[in-house]
Amino acid sequence: MNESLLVQNYYRPDHFTRYPLVLRSARGSIITDSQGRDYLDFFAMMGIVNCGHNQSSINQWLFEQIKTLWTSSFFPTEIQLQAITKMNSLLPEDLNVAILYSTGAEAIEFALRLARETTGRKRILSFRDHYHGKTHGTIFLVHSYPDCYGPAPADYCTVIDSDGNDEPDYLERCLNQAMDTDVAGIIFEPVIGYSGPRRLHQEFLTTIRRFCDQNQVIMIADEILTGFCRCRGWFVSCHEDISPDILVFGKGLGNGFPISGVACTKKLTSQVKEALPGSTFSGNTLASAVACGVLDFLINQDLSRKTRQLESFFNDYFSNPRFQTSGIQLDGMGGLLSIGFNKIKDMNVPDIYLDILRAGVIVSHTQTHLRISPPLTISMRDFEQGLEVIGNCISRYDENK
Repeated sequence: MNESLLVQNYYRPDHFTRYPLVLRSARGSIITDSQGRDYLDFFAMMGIVNCGHNQSSINQWLFEQIKTLWTSSFFPTEIQLQAITKMNSLLPEDLNVAILYSTGAEAIEFALRLARETTGRKRILSFRDHYHGKTHGTIFLVHSYPDCYGPAPADYCTVIDSDGNDEPDYLERCLNQAMDTDVAGIIFEPVIGYSGPRRLHQEFLTTIRRFCDQNQVIMIADEILTGFCRCRGWFVSCHEDISPDILVFGKGLGNGFPISGVACTKKLTSQVKEALPGSTFSGNTLASAVACGVLDFLINQDLSRKTRQLESFFNDYFSNPRFQTSGIQLDGMGGLLSIGFNKIKDMNVPDIYLDILRAGVIVSHTQTHLRISPPLTISMRDFEQGLEVIGNCISRYDENK
């Protein structure tokens, strides 16, 4: 096979990077390309592979299910009910799984429809830098989008631009200014992922919860990226006395197999008057089997403790005096971390990314940030080795500017 020709002719939208390697296999935190070269994975395929690549105990669930039943359309199956039961046991008392889907965007669209159906209102409040998908229903929730989508419907949503200021008082003023009688819900990421990662103010969640309670607005937490121990505990938005009305999850639940879902309060499900949409692969049996394996694996691991270790080690490493002249900004939470260069002139982040890739570590990037999200099972030795590669590339670039 002419792999270079294959990659060259494989259509991808312009905003995707054309990665200069073809992947063959992976195990744990190591990815191997078609030439047999190994790379340390600090990407986890967009933060999906929380449990590490090719985890044998998870594989076994899939192998056993393949022998019996692949899909079931709208009919429930034993393995689907088993996955839902395991998931419900991890959720706050008042939340239950409402539906399983294949992609995050599907789950987000269900959550939006659920909020509009149960309130009888239409408008959704969202935040400029919080990302929720690329479909027509989700793309308008962000500040800017490609021209091909056309203008956002006038009554669909209000995108709040807080200009990076998430102090509780300022946030509350922004919310109150955006509020009107037609607002059904407010959607957010508890840790900004796509345009960061960036940690939000510690009172962000309490401010959102208070606003929703005062205005009878549905609180929708998008934890597709941040859930399943990626940041803090099982979910960032479910702790102490704070819990969303709708919780959207995905990515880490499948460890690379497509699955997502929506959980909501019993009050909301009791208010649904009309059937909300299912999907061809909703509750797919193979995906449900993988989810069972993932949840069993995560329950038996102390990955919340591990993510705290990763975050602490990351911050300690880049606090070294040798990086002070670089002017970098560290951010993120747990195993969803970032190195920012947005205050540095003439810093070409894609070039740094390629240097890191050539040195044997796979990260991801924006125009201003390097994003670091390794499998949560990565050894601290491998994590330190990868940070050393990243640090050397940053220092070398800084010296040669």
